[in-house]
Amino acid sequence: MEITVYGTAVTCPSCVGAPSSEETFSWLQAVLGRKYEQEMTLRYVDFETATADQWTEALKEDIYFYPLIVLDDEMIDEGYVKLKTITAAIDAKLSQTG
Repeated sequence: MEITVYGTAVTCPSCVGAPSSEETFSWLQAVLGRKYEQEMTLRYVDFETATADQWTEALKEDIYFYPLIVLDDEMIDEGYVKLKTITAAIDAKLSQTG
């Protein structure tokens, strides 16, 4: 299971008051590491400097807000990220594979 946080150093202009993408990534690493025994990879991608893919291009074209959370190549949350939304997606994925 791989969770990717796409973002950049600058906070999303539409997400006033929300943590930065980097803060969101650090928070998710800590929380998900404590909550799940399942091994998962978490990675952070700065969409402004990364090699182009469907997610970096979508962010550059303002299709999604950032941070953008992707679970195994499926978008699960964006902008003002909610833990409940992310854990629900992880739980659903675990129930499919388990």
